[in-house]
Amino acid sequence: MPDQPGFKRRVFAKPILFFAIFRNDFHARMVCFPTAGEQIMEQRLDYYSLVGFKSGSTSPDELARLRIEPERTALFLDFDGTFVDIAPTPDAIRVTDRDKTLLDQLSKRTSGAVSVISGRNLHEIDSYLSDFQGTVSGGHGAEMRREAKALPTIKCDLERLEHIKCAVREFAAVDPRILAEDKSFGIVLHFRQHPELEGKVRDFVRSLVGGDADFEIQQAKMALEIKPKGISKAMAIERIMKFKEFRRRTILFAGDDDTDEIAFSWVNEQGGITIKIGDGLTLARYRTRNPASFKKWLREQLKSASKGA
Repeated sequence: MPDQPGFKRRVFAKPILFFAIFRNDFHARMVCFPTAGEQIMEQRLDYYSLVGFKSGSTSPDELARLRIEPERTALFLDFDGTFVDIAPTPDAIRVTDRDKTLLDQLSKRTSGAVSVISGRNLHEIDSYLSDFQGTVSGGHGAEMRREAKALPTIKCDLERLEHIKCAVREFAAVDPRILAEDKSFGIVLHFRQHPELEGKVRDFVRSLVGGDADFEIQQAKMALEIKPKGISKAMAIERIMKFKEFRRRTILFAGDDDTDEIAFSWVNEQGGITIKIGDGLTLARYRTRNPASFKKWLREQLKSASKGA
C-alpha cells in the first residue's frame, strides 16, 4: 500500500497471533484475539500515535474567529455531518433548497473552487445535489466527477469485493438491528440505533478482512466500513488541487469524523485550514458545533466578501 498524504508509516514487530473458534448467531468462524497493535487502535489517543499523528494536545480555535477570502480559497466540504445533519439512516438525510443555494453562491464566489468530498457513492451525492456543477468525490476518493464528467475510478478486485459484500449482507440479515449500506467500492455496517452492538460488528469485520492485503476497515460515526486500501479523502483533495480552478489557492477542508482525520493532517501540512464539525479529538485547527453553525459561518464569509468587493 502506498503511503497516503500526511501518513507516516510506523513498523511494529510482527506479533504472535492466538486464534479461537467461537460461534456467533449463524456460523462458526475464526478470529484473532486483539494484538498489542490492535488494542492501541481501540484507544483514540493512541490511534493518532499509531498512524504518525500527534494527539490533539491543544483545543481547536472557535470557527467564529476565522475569516477567509473566498477568491483565494479552495473549499472542500464533507457531506454527512458537515454540510447536512447526520440522520438515523443514510437515506433519511435532508438537503434543503437553501443548502443548494449556498453551494451555488460559494461556487460562483470562488470561481468554481468548491468540492464535495464524501464517503457516499458518487451517484447518491448527485441525487441530492443534482444542480451542483462543481467537483464531487465519492467513496473516499474512489469516484470523482468534474464539470459533469466522470473521471477514471480506482482499480479494485471487484470479485473479491463482491464476496465481502455477500458475507456482510448475510451478517446484517441475521440481525435486523444492524444496517448494511452498499457502496460502489465498499460496504458499511451501521449500528447507530444500537451502539451496544459495536463489539459484535467489529469482531465480524475483523474476521472478514483483518490483515487483508487489499481491503481495510475504516472507522466512522457509529459504523464500520470495509473499503479498498490506498484511498482517502486526503488523496482526493490532492488530486483535485491539480485542477486549474483550484490551483494556487489556500485549501480549506471541513469534516466531522474519523474518516476526515488523515485529510486534516495532510491539509495542515500544506498550510491549509481545517475545520472539525462537532465534538471529539481532532487534528483540525478550528471547530464549530454542527452543520447549521458551519453553514452560518460560510454565509457570513460570503457576506463579508461582498461588502469588501
